[in-house]
Amino acid sequence: MDHDSTRRELLKASAASLALAGLPGVLGSAALAEILTKYNYAPKQRNVPLGLARGIHPGRVVWARDSKAAHWSGNRESVTDQWWMDTSTDQERVDAMISLLVRNVTGAATDEEAWRAIFSYYGKRYLGTNAFAYRPGEIIAVKVNLNNSKPVVPTNLVNVSPQATLAVVRQLVNHVHVAPRDILVYDAQRDIYPGLLDKIWTEYKDVRFVQRGAPNPEHQKHPAYGEIHGLEQANWVEGQSYSANHYDNARFIPQQVKEATYIVNVALVKGHSYPYAAAEGGDEGQTGVTLTGKNHFGSIKGPGELHSIINTNQGATTHAYSPIVDLSASPNLGAKTILYVLDGLYCARRHMSYPLHFPNAPFFNRVEPYENPEWPASILASLDGVALDSVGLDILYSQTKNNLDENGHPRIMIRENADDYLTEEALAENPPSGTRYRQDGKPVQSLGVFEHWDSEESRKYLRNIDPKHGTGIELIYNERT
Repeated sequence: MDHDSTRRELLKASAASLALAGLPGVLGSAALAEILTKYNYAPKQRNVPLGLARGIHPGRVVWARDSKAAHWSGNRESVTDQWWMDTSTDQERVDAMISLLVRNVTGAATDEEAWRAIFSYYGKRYLGTNAFAYRPGEIIAVKVNLNNSKPVVPTNLVNVSPQATLAVVRQLVNHVHVAPRDILVYDAQRDIYPGLLDKIWTEYKDVRFVQRGAPNPEHQKHPAYGEIHGLEQANWVEGQSYSANHYDNARFIPQQVKEATYIVNVALVKGHSYPYAAAEGGDEGQTGVTLTGKNHFGSIKGPGELHSIINTNQGATTHAYSPIVDLSASPNLGAKTILYVLDGLYCARRHMSYPLHFPNAPFFNRVEPYENPEWPASILASLDGVALDSVGLDILYSQTKNNLDENGHPRIMIRENADDYLTEEALAENPPSGTRYRQDGKPVQSLGVFEHWDSEESRKYLRNIDPKHGTGIELIYNERT
């Protein structure tokens, strides 16, 4: 047994002894996590792009911020004043943000022109055809992140917002002219909370939903039909392969998603791990961040099988194989994605977490008292998922500095190797891990461009610094006050 393994076993035994002595188990776990896990992530290089940028405007990421869009009071215990309610989050402003994003991502003057450009780009990039458009009857799946969702009255833990989800659905119905019955909103690892169901169904009663469990007849009834309607349990079929390791349940995806022609990936600006987790439920998590890449852990039956290879205390050593590459390149999942979105209205520091104030630029939220209405209030989008996750990671890392709580702990921390999966995605044909990534029998090529911005203050990428010759990310920031 090597030194680290011996130390780990001794620490576990010590934690067990503390528990037997009557000390709080959660605090013991948090202390152990703090010792075992490295939260020392920092960008290794800035403005050094890796991979090949994607998009109508290659590598373009658009960031919209409206401080008045998210104004929840911060009362974590309230069941009548919750962040996801319309009293806390402004639907009209969120709609305007999504509209701005699709137009700026494409450079189009109108939303309708923007979506025509998105489908035309998708056809050229993935199907090799110049004449391409959405055809009526094709199903568009919207993958949302509902890691803290339950089929009852929801808590104030962070999930995708009903407002951002409705804004995306409105875009698809009003500007792509998708019939509501051909829109499928899903998270196949969680059950969908009533606030999200009712928000969508009140306006579009025939939008379908897919969740992991059987519908709850008391809490998930359809408001228009008065019974369970349009909410389906995932029907698992084989549909995902991996380039390394053997997995069983992780090979299965919902048949409903496999039948979809396109996917809109709506993830969260969210960390995944935090060592001081007692107030939020205990375990620290497994990896650095949950953005659009890891969002597809909610598209497979057995994500737990992949946890050890992304856990930095286990298989996720520096430059290890990443199953996120396979999910992102999958012909049934990532390769069907027409748009990537990050919901950052209310951001989080770990997989189970309350909304987090962001005190540093460009947000400058108050952090004390917690009950105040200042939030990140952002949404981002791109046609390049790697570029979008790169910006999301930079945003999260920027808030780790000068951000201590009353116990002297950073309010947010980023776990080691947080950007390894982005390097693997960007350099998929020749990744640092040496993995031969293959999907559909073919070698996986670069999935997009990875780059860190120059600094937390100026937030410039290479295409911002050198628009003519830059080969990395272009970040467009829009703020409405």
